[in-house]
Amino acid sequence: MSLYVALNTAVSGLFANQRAIAATSENIANVNTPNFSRREAHFQTDAIPNQFAGVDVEIARAAVDRFLQSAAFGGAADAAASSVIADALSRIEASFGAPGENISYANKLDKAFAALTQLSANPSSTAAKADALNALQAAFDAFARTGAAIAAESDAALGRLNEDVTRASALLDEIYRLNQTVQDSAGAADLLDQRLAELSTFVSINVTRSEDGRVEVALRDGTVLANSAGFTALGVAAGPPTAITLSSVDPDTGALAALSSDVGAGIASGEIRGLLNLRNVELPRLALLVETTARGVADQLNAVYAGNIATGATAPSGQPLIVETAGVFSVNAAFLADPASFAIARPTGGAPGGANDGSGAVLLANVATTPAARAVAESIAQIGSAARTADQRAQTNEALSAELTARASASAGVNLDEELSNLILYQRAYGANARVIAAIDELWQSLLQII
Repeated sequence: MSLYVALNTAVSGLFANQRAIAATSENIANVNTPNFSRREAHFQTDAIPNQFAGVDVEIARAAVDRFLQSAAFGGAADAAASSVIADALSRIEASFGAPGENISYANKLDKAFAALTQLSANPSSTAAKADALNALQAAFDAFARTGAAIAAESDAALGRLNEDVTRASALLDEIYRLNQTVQDSAGAADLLDQRLAELSTFVSINVTRSEDGRVEVALRDGTVLANSAGFTALGVAAGPPTAITLSSVDPDTGALAALSSDVGAGIASGEIRGLLNLRNVELPRLALLVETTARGVADQLNAVYAGNIATGATAPSGQPLIVETAGVFSVNAAFLADPASFAIARPTGGAPGGANDGSGAVLLANVATTPAARAVAESIAQIGSAARTADQRAQTNEALSAELTARASASAGVNLDEELSNLILYQRAYGANARVIAAIDELWQSLLQII
């Protein structure tokens, strides 16, 4: 081997290891960067017989385990869907108050029945009537408070849904544009994986990859959202029922063209699916449960009250005890303004009610033993059970998502021990090539001195 060939070999090794050191340094710098795939140095012989011998290096992005990545996307979607439902139901359950506060509508209704029992023992007391009426009002206010909490969650879900589809549409735009450069850029490939990971938290996606790194993103039913040829935008139709719309987007002008008025069937999971379930299923079910329970108690109280008469009268007043306005129940304002008009007498044989006749109050208090009253406690239990079940499901899905994400990251992510070992190896190889160059330089100097 001539000194010239040896020099070329050493110089090529110097530059190859220099690039490998730079790639390893990049890996170490990005050890905590989400969806970063480590750079791998692939050395190969580069030689021309009798002219040049050396080594070349190709810095390639580590291959990602697509099966694990797809599983991680699915896990993230499931975790996001269950989490948004669990958070909403937890806030609704919080409207019942903490244990010991006794502010739920079941607790308030129990206090109202107790006040009616006390009134039956002192029927001539206007103050006792006022206490009983106020206690009933507090019970129905508690029903209204829980109903309002459910309505607030529905409104919040719609607002968040609009934010989510806006962000998801922006991600689809970015995925389309990254598809134009990903075949020539490892950095673009990393960004593409990051965008796909974020998109998977909003909607469950299927990702198809070509050999050059470009991707096609579709919903679970095959509806294409983005590829290298174009992309789509999501929208929200408030309903009811709430639906997700889909439109194609002109990449140059941003003009939209409607494709579908409802692609919800293809959104199997993700935060958007969770919000849709809240708006269309979970919250309406709970709202109906609370309203039906309140109506059952109100109807039962009114049925009993219809047989009561005012003290000194011979016929009932004809006004209901509980009134309804747009699904919200309350004590008749006329009685709250004039508690003395609250009829609690129930004399027999058509005789006028006496001042000390509290039989009607007893019958009103006995509503506590009816199926309608028992349904109140059962509704509290149902809402609490739904919240706990949703929370447990969210915890399970979050644990699975974390495990899948960790495994996917480990397959192509950065291992510090491995990278530090490679760094030492490349540095020593770099130093060895440098010493070869120094030795050749000494030989050239000796030859020149001889000449």
